[in-house]
Amino acid sequence: MYRFAINNPIAILMFFIALIIFGVFSIFSMPINLYPKVDIPLIKITTAANGDLKFIESKITKEIENAISNIQGIKNINSTSYNNFSISVVEFELGKNLEIAANDIRDKLSTINLPAKPTLEKISPDAGSVVSLFLSSNDKLKLMRKIDNDIKPFLQKITGVGVINDIAFLKPQVQINLSPNALQKYHINALDVAKIIQSHNFKQYLGEFENSKDNFTIKGYFEAQNLKELENIRIFSGVFLKDVANISYGLEEQKQLAMLDVKDGVLLELNKISGYNSLKVIENIKNSLKTLQTIAGNDIEIKIVYDKSQNILKHINQVIFDMVFGVILTLLIVYVFLRNISATILAFIVLPTSIISSFFLIDLLGYDINRLTIIALTLSIGIFIDDAIVIIESIAKKAKTLPPLEASFEGIKEIGFSVLSISAVLLCVFIPIAYMNSVPGLFFNVLATSVASGVIISYLVSVFLIPTLSARFLNTSESTFYKKSEFLFTKLDLYYENLLYKILANKIKFILSTIIIIFLCFSLAPKIGLDFLPIEEDSQIQILLESKEDLSLEAMKIKSLKVYEDIKQDPNIAYAYLLIGYNDAKEIKKAKIYAKLKPLNERKFRQPKLISIFQEKLNSYEDLKIKVLELPKIEGAGIEDPVQIQILGDDLKLIKEAIDRMKEVFLKHEGFVAIDDNEGDLKEEIAITIHREKAAKLGINPQELAYVLAYSFGNLSVGSMDFNNFKDEIILSFDKKFKQNPSSLDLIEIKNQNNENIKLSSIADFSYKKDLSSINRHNKTTSIKLTSSIENISLGDVRKIFESNLAYILGDNNLSFAYSGFLDFLDDTISGFLFSISLGMILIYLILASLYSSLILPLIIMISMPLAFGGACFGIFITGNHFSLFVLVAIILLFGMVGKNAILLVDVANKKCDEGMEVEKALIYAGKSRLRAILMTTFAMIFSMLPLALSKGSGFEGNSPMAIAIIFGLISSTLLTLLVVPALFKFTYNLDKKIKKIYQRKKI
Repeated sequence: MYRFAINNPIAILMFFIALIIFGVFSIFSMPINLYPKVDIPLIKITTAANGDLKFIESKITKEIENAISNIQGIKNINSTSYNNFSISVVEFELGKNLEIAANDIRDKLSTINLPAKPTLEKISPDAGSVVSLFLSSNDKLKLMRKIDNDIKPFLQKITGVGVINDIAFLKPQVQINLSPNALQKYHINALDVAKIIQSHNFKQYLGEFENSKDNFTIKGYFEAQNLKELENIRIFSGVFLKDVANISYGLEEQKQLAMLDVKDGVLLELNKISGYNSLKVIENIKNSLKTLQTIAGNDIEIKIVYDKSQNILKHINQVIFDMVFGVILTLLIVYVFLRNISATILAFIVLPTSIISSFFLIDLLGYDINRLTIIALTLSIGIFIDDAIVIIESIAKKAKTLPPLEASFEGIKEIGFSVLSISAVLLCVFIPIAYMNSVPGLFFNVLATSVASGVIISYLVSVFLIPTLSARFLNTSESTFYKKSEFLFTKLDLYYENLLYKILANKIKFILSTIIIIFLCFSLAPKIGLDFLPIEEDSQIQILLESKEDLSLEAMKIKSLKVYEDIKQDPNIAYAYLLIGYNDAKEIKKAKIYAKLKPLNERKFRQPKLISIFQEKLNSYEDLKIKVLELPKIEGAGIEDPVQIQILGDDLKLIKEAIDRMKEVFLKHEGFVAIDDNEGDLKEEIAITIHREKAAKLGINPQELAYVLAYSFGNLSVGSMDFNNFKDEIILSFDKKFKQNPSSLDLIEIKNQNNENIKLSSIADFSYKKDLSSINRHNKTTSIKLTSSIENISLGDVRKIFESNLAYILGDNNLSFAYSGFLDFLDDTISGFLFSISLGMILIYLILASLYSSLILPLIIMISMPLAFGGACFGIFITGNHFSLFVLVAIILLFGMVGKNAILLVDVANKKCDEGMEVEKALIYAGKSRLRAILMTTFAMIFSMLPLALSKGSGFEGNSPMAIAIIFGLISSTLLTLLVVPALFKFTYNLDKKIKKIYQRKKI
């Protein structure tokens, strides 16, 4: 192969040019996102039906859970029951097809009888919000009509746009606001009015005509055509609807609020379709804004208040800058060691070729371009150039005595086996990651695939293209810089030779000392915190508000605006918007503020510090529960708070007591911020209790009484009406001013069987009571979830604190617990890491044992791995960082990287021993001949990662610990490998020979 490549330069050159072209094409065609596609299959089941909380839980929520629980692939079912509706979110195992999952749920739901038909919504975290538009106008009715009929349909047609959430949208409707006093005057009630309207305003199929030629359907259109016709509906002789009600066009009762500065309006959250390129979808939306403004009209103001592309590009551009800077530093290191411009240029060729061509393989494997893809390639710059450096150096040595083509062939022939071994070791590290079927596994997979793709390409470039070019362009003449600096390298060689003699003379003492050092570094690991993903600089935060008591929308608006104004006036904030009642249940007591931070160079503090500052500042609002958080990293998965722990059981009171004990435990430890739980708060209600015997004597029908009350206070529909091609619902209710005070109940009258009007107060008692506003369930068991933010402690610390107090928290009450969110992901992260490392090391041993036909040499080579891990632990510990998903992936990569130094040493020493050289002389020769290559490649890898480690730009909090772990691991493994590996080789050489005698025979 090598000879063919060297003798056929054009064919080889064309092959790699083709790879680069395919790579460039992939770069421009691949989707670009911030993080890998994390497609947790989720389906939300929503059921709206009349009924109190207990009815909804028993007759809807539990029935749904029992029906679907045996569907294959379900991981979790989380349900919440409210008055009048139920929500169940079903989480499936990764890899479950959402369409199939939805069909399975539909099939199961069709087998049960529910009071109302449930609706299903497929949720894909990959299909998250990419752009949010804030729309406002002085004419609210016109705004709502435009949004419903023109703006949303237009946006929905934009390529890549999926679901559009409209927060604070109010549906236009015809409002019939009854006057209780007028009803009393004419001795009628709301139910009477509802029946009369429904009998005068309807559309109905009436039959059909059919003859030998035609068939005609008969339909009766008896709907009012305008408000005047509604007003003139006759109640009875001389009394019309307009006499008992005020009739007008209006908007549905407001349960949500969206505000930007002093304007209230509607927030449209535009979600992309799963699998589409986020940047392309955002570009499509922005390009459509001019047309959208024309459609909306000049009296409707449209503003982009959230643009995900800013965050994506900021992170991607930062990592690209770090990559380019790393390439430049790497080339400087290579030049300092080689001191040969032609050799440096040849080494440089491998970098753009490997990086660009890697995208072709990544694309083929179905991945997108994201931050982790580019980080992985940045971390691998040293790996890519490593093979080329070793091969160029080998060819340069041969070129001093041989013609160029022969020198290239002999150079690659001598070192080719080592390069193959190094690449095989690197690939073996990443193979186990393919078996990780979890959310952390998706992150691991992207990094592993990116690095593995680069390793394959860089190997091909190094062993085929580099020798081909070296045979024609490598200039082996010594430059002035080379001659003047060579004495320094000669001194380094001599110093290392003398040190190696001493080490080999005292090999047992040195090996024991190394074991002690490794043990001390390993002992640091339990003292290092563990997180899933760190809080990073995204230049945006969210503030969640919750009132400690039930409030009206106006009262919640007043409380929220105080916080909102406080946030807006902060010098670190660029702008912010406020949402009230933003969740599925449209709970007025809950609000959210999205705050866009000013650029990093215009503020004093980074985002993680600002979160802490804002949290401390806003804790002064004692009447509100306030949390300051980063935006969710995995959208749609319900992961906002880093700490989420559920207590499960059958007795809500016992669960609540356990939650209180957990709060007590956490409050004793520093680091827990804004501790809260999702127990349904006690909502104040007015209970109407009927005197059954008295009502029966008077001939009162309780169900009819319920309808009278519902039509009086419930905003129920009594039909619809066409208006200017708009079909609006007709809503019947008391006038708003009569719905502000419970005293209006005294105005309610109901007819008995004798058509007599009976006062409600004469047959019923009114009382105030408090009842739960919601009930939560996890996997068919009643639950309460405790949530918290954390500061200066890790999720690993949280788990230690919780689990060490578990007996006290749960008590002897037959309760259980479940981790949610990032705490749940920690188990998958650690188990995935340990599995990958363990299986990777086994595979590395199997590969090396096969390549070297030895059972001992692989163990000597693999000693560099614990040496590297010890260094990584030391680096993470002294810099105050935590283990995280990113760091653990970096350590897996590190294990593949560090084996190369030992391979280079062992390969040469083993060959010389086989040629008859004494062990010690062989080790001295191997050390001297490979010292510069080892130091050069190590420094190249370290300097390629310095920008990631030191850069303070976007993503620093995640990128820096990764680079630090690898840098310290490389330093420790290189320094100790240069000394420990020769000592171990000498110590085990005779043992290796004895073992070889058992299985080696004369070849046939």
